[in-house]
Amino acid sequence: MFRSAILAVCLMSASASAATILGFGAEADYYTPSASGDFDYKNTQTRFNSDDESGYQVGLYLEHPIPLLPNVRVDFTPDTSFSGSDGLGGINKVSFEQTDITPYYEILDNVVDIDLGVSFKIIDATIEGAINDSFSEVIPMGYLGMALTPPLSPLSIEGSVKYIGYNGDSLTDARIKVLWKIAAGLGAQAGYRYESLDIKDRFDTKTNVTFKGPFVGFNYRF
Repeated sequence: MFRSAILAVCLMSASASAATILGFGAEADYYTPSASGDFDYKNTQTRFNSDDESGYQVGLYLEHPIPLLPNVRVDFTPDTSFSGSDGLGGINKVSFEQTDITPYYEILDNVVDIDLGVSFKIIDATIEGAINDSFSEVIPMGYLGMALTPPLSPLSIEGSVKYIGYNGDSLTDARIKVLWKIAAGLGAQAGYRYESLDIKDRFDTKTNVTFKGPFVGFNYRF
């Protein structure tokens, strides 16, 4: 799945090769989320107890000067596993992998940057314990990205929100981070990510789960 997402970015890069590419970036973070709430899949309940897990997340983006063609961002969060009670004295392990492919347009590009687009979130989940099963879903979401970059300052602030809500169900994925320019396109960053999944009865799933936690990492931009 991740290789397919990277291929999509490469194809977009090739299509813009006739003009000067204005921007490319890559970032990688060490991410320590915790899970809380109930996850019910095919009548098998898992209750998470806010235990911290460790993992990583990576992102790539491409911005170009072709007006009608959207910019592209790809975010990948590999298998992150959480263990929780099944309500009967046993333990279930639920693992989530996420790939977000986001075409977007720059609405404002100055001291304040604003991006608008649509994100296609691919969720691959595996459940082990009282039931052993897996499922995969593609969920379209609205995307808003913002950044504040003061002139002559090595620091900047960025944030993004992906959201969809329909008939009482909702999915939110929000991040905020502070970036510090080190040298020659290299930078460090630290931030916080918040995800909320509220599904009443869809995809054989009933859930009200929150994933949240801090991250630190590095980025490279040119």
